[in-house]
Amino acid sequence: MSLPELQAQISAVSEDIERQKEVLRRLELNKSLLQRQVNDILDPIARLPVEISSKIFVECLHPFLYTPPPTGIRSMPTILLQVCHAWTDIALSTTSLWTKIHIVLPASRGFPAVLQGWLERARDQPLHLHITIRFGRNEAFDDGVSAVLQRRSGQLQCIDIHLAEHASMSHVPFESTQTDPMPHLQTLRIKSHNNSVCDPSTLLQLLHRAPNLVELSLDFLHIRDATVDEIGAIVLPRLRRLYVARIVAGEGGEIFQFITAPGIEYLALKFVSTLSNDLLSFLKRSSPPLQNLAVDCAECPEPEFLDELLSLVPTLIRLDIGFPDPDLIERLFTILARTHPSRALPILQTIEFQSSAGDEISDASWDHLLPVLVARRNEIRALRVFVLPTYHHDGQPIVATLDQFAPPRVLPALKELAAGGMEFWMGPYEENLFSA
Repeated sequence: MSLPELQAQISAVSEDIERQKEVLRRLELNKSLLQRQVNDILDPIARLPVEISSKIFVECLHPFLYTPPPTGIRSMPTILLQVCHAWTDIALSTTSLWTKIHIVLPASRGFPAVLQGWLERARDQPLHLHITIRFGRNEAFDDGVSAVLQRRSGQLQCIDIHLAEHASMSHVPFESTQTDPMPHLQTLRIKSHNNSVCDPSTLLQLLHRAPNLVELSLDFLHIRDATVDEIGAIVLPRLRRLYVARIVAGEGGEIFQFITAPGIEYLALKFVSTLSNDLLSFLKRSSPPLQNLAVDCAECPEPEFLDELLSLVPTLIRLDIGFPDPDLIERLFTILARTHPSRALPILQTIEFQSSAGDEISDASWDHLLPVLVARRNEIRALRVFVLPTYHHDGQPIVATLDQFAPPRVLPALKELAAGGMEFWMGPYEENLFSA
């Protein structure tokens, strides 16, 4: 057989192989379609009312509270589109399945189209975005995602932004030139991996677009030094909860100088190095009906500062203090014991301490604390002292005992207060060592 003849036969066989592949592809497709029809018939979900099956699908979603959900075609809710026709129809008609999405930036080239399709399934429902930004120092932002989100700005209800290492607020997919309001945005949480730089003007531009913000959380940001004269300030009339943690600021860069919040009810200052005069100015400007104050400060405030701070929050019902040193307890309860010219925190009901093992309330501190509890037995309803767990070198937990929290000499008085209705918790979060 000649060479041309052999080449012709090879070509014929190759064509036959391609034809058989196409036949196999059609058979596999038909099998898949038939299997979906079988699933439709056998599937108990398909026999339920759509309202019930939709609720079941929604209950299977990732809770989306503190961590973003997994993404991809094998994750909820996109995996529902691959089971059968009935599940696909139910999933596509259940708008609440598509109201939450995790966006990782930088995104692939085709992601804006995917994002647009996802959000179209949510229709006009409120949206919850979790945005993780992993840009390097010199990477530029592709505004394709920004353009898609801009068209949905009126639906945004909650935005969680996580800045990975080297990312900054300049990478957030909301262009500084955008002015469209986000009237339904209620929650904005920004958390940095490691002191990501935050230009306060960028933050304020975002806040200006959210006049109805209810909760603002800023965690581990490095606030660039700036002044109100440079970038202005903002009033957040509907803000109720403000959480500020591990904020690093240059002198004059404290976030409190840029905002006023006359309706704030909960304020948390966690893992901050010091309490600044900007905080006092913020409280004076806002004059809020603050009910819950949580403070975890490395540097003990001076008595005059603490006195003024407490005088600015007379509506306080609950006071949480993390890792207090004896000086802070002495200064705090000296102020609370005072009755003239006026009593500080007159409607305070709950006091809570959190400490590490070995740093519980000292014996001497009880000399300041106990008289206040006795004098305010009709107002103060609870004292809780929690300790974080500690472990031996072999990994076994160290068992806490009651005498770490209160000396035996004060226990009779505490039990008398407990008999009168005051609540005491002393120990780890899992176990109360105090017994009335």
